[in-house]
Amino acid sequence: MSHFPIEQYMQELKTVCAIDSGHAHGEGTRAMAEFFRRRFDALGLKTQIQYDDGNDFAPFLTARNDDGDSIDALFVAHMDTVFPVGTAAARPLTVDEDGIGHGPGCVDCKGGCLLVDYLVRDLLTRGECPFSFCVAFNSDEERSSLHSRAYFEALAKKSRYCFVFEPGRANDEFVSARKGGANYLVRCHGIAAHSGVEPEKGASAVLELARWVPDLYEMTDYAAGTTVNIGRFTGGGDGGAVPDYAEFTLSVRYLDPAAFDRLQERLRHMQENRFDPRTRIEVEQVSLRPPMDRHPATEALLEELRAAARSLDLPAVDIMTGGGSDGNFISHFGVATLDGCGPCGAALHTDAEYIKVESVEKRFTLMEALLKRLFG
Repeated sequence: MSHFPIEQYMQELKTVCAIDSGHAHGEGTRAMAEFFRRRFDALGLKTQIQYDDGNDFAPFLTARNDDGDSIDALFVAHMDTVFPVGTAAARPLTVDEDGIGHGPGCVDCKGGCLLVDYLVRDLLTRGECPFSFCVAFNSDEERSSLHSRAYFEALAKKSRYCFVFEPGRANDEFVSARKGGANYLVRCHGIAAHSGVEPEKGASAVLELARWVPDLYEMTDYAAGTTVNIGRFTGGGDGGAVPDYAEFTLSVRYLDPAAFDRLQERLRHMQENRFDPRTRIEVEQVSLRPPMDRHPATEALLEELRAAARSLDLPAVDIMTGGGSDGNFISHFGVATLDGCGPCGAALHTDAEYIKVESVEKRFTLMEALLKRLFG
């Protein structure tokens, strides 16, 4: 594994971590897309940056070694982060004496993007690549891929294998299955009234939604992998008025699609059977990701991964996780999908996010060996 230029990789990771690319910061996400586009152009790949209608902040970058109708290997990662503008300057990438790097997006998912770059570069510089591939980097993954989902689904219909370079887990595991997930914004419109003089004429939007909170949480079933969470709950204003508006964000994660169907039915029931019929409920589904299942094609790919790992005397453990990724969309079409292919780390979305430097070369070497097994 001594051929991997880890010092160069870490210096270039420092460069991309110095770009603020929060998911709503168009200047930063465009800078990330252009950074990688220049590198892929230099390799002679066919590159394209696309924008979904109505946005200029979520570039979708693709790079292919041919323009055929089929793709043998789809390499997926995302260029956006959850961090606000100014974070990159305030917390530049640093590496401590234990080989742990800290920086915004260092492992989720800039380290993965850069590892794809190095892997593709290695494939092309060793001679003619024996298979067709497509690199697909989006920049709205942290916004549930609202603008890029259609691009991924179109690529999935052409692809045989998909490798998602989201972070490997802290204990070096890959990810073979993920829960499905849906996010909602639930709004309640009530009737305002003076809370002291004539409160009976009011219909409290806060009270109405508050009554539904325990009912929704009752749908949580840890054993079945179903969880419900209400995040932000806001409403009302001055204490002297019965509040005529309230809203909350709702997130559900599930393994069994039937659990999702039950939630949908519960929300419909909520709209039709308010505690106070004078209120009105709106339910907006903001995003939806299907589960990423370990279907037969993925099981076969996992066997190849284990064989490649044995040849290198490296571990190849795979796990299920509750978080979603763009692999959910692709796996849904029956594509053999391996996730968590990026460098390993943890504490994602926090100031403590870290990358294990020693994992970079291990991941590169194992992915290289896996591709050789699959394509010769």
